[in-house]
Amino acid sequence: MIRFEVPFKFESNKMEDDPISGSTKPPVHYLTGKLLIAMPAIDDPYFQDSVILILDHDESKAVGVVINKPAGFIQFGKQVGKEKSEVWDNLQIPVYFGGPVDSELAMILHSCDITDYESSQVINEHFCVTSSLHILEDISKGEGPDKRLFSLGYASWAPGQLENELQENVWLVGEGSKDLVFDTDAQDIWSSAIQSIGIDPGLLSTKGGTA
Repeated sequence: MIRFEVPFKFESNKMEDDPISGSTKPPVHYLTGKLLIAMPAIDDPYFQDSVILILDHDESKAVGVVINKPAGFIQFGKQVGKEKSEVWDNLQIPVYFGGPVDSELAMILHSCDITDYESSQVINEHFCVTSSLHILEDISKGEGPDKRLFSLGYASWAPGQLENELQENVWLVGEGSKDLVFDTDAQDIWSSAIQSIGIDPGLLSTKGGTA
């Protein structure tokens, strides 16, 4: 049975004072909110042709979810142990493979038009993530955030690991946009992400590192 949990928590989402200018600025979270785009040389089946949205990144770790690998549908009434009801029994939502770590852990990535779900965390102005079952109840009623992506599992990196992989040209880095993450067909996300940083996918070399 799947369980709902966000495997990280920002130490602070509050604005920080800039001692030089005297103004406030968001806390620095490295590549948080960016996209990792797999280079063609990656032969790991988990990450081949993958695009990963980084949910949290600091000096101690990096956490992200794969956004372009659909894994079918889940009937949530059975999975979350809810009492049988017509609403929950008929609630089926497309699910994505989020990464190889903890494949029974469920998260919902969503747009930030609604941010007050229990356990919700704001990634940036475009993306929020939650593990609250209330979002599923809202979806079942035709409500909830305008955009959402349900994932099982996630990807994680130890301190310095992602930085090393970037130096070895395992990944390219792109900007995360709602259109690309939520509105682009999964089979087109990798090529669209490559094109968004000004590169022709057909010109990429298959030589490079492996994740």
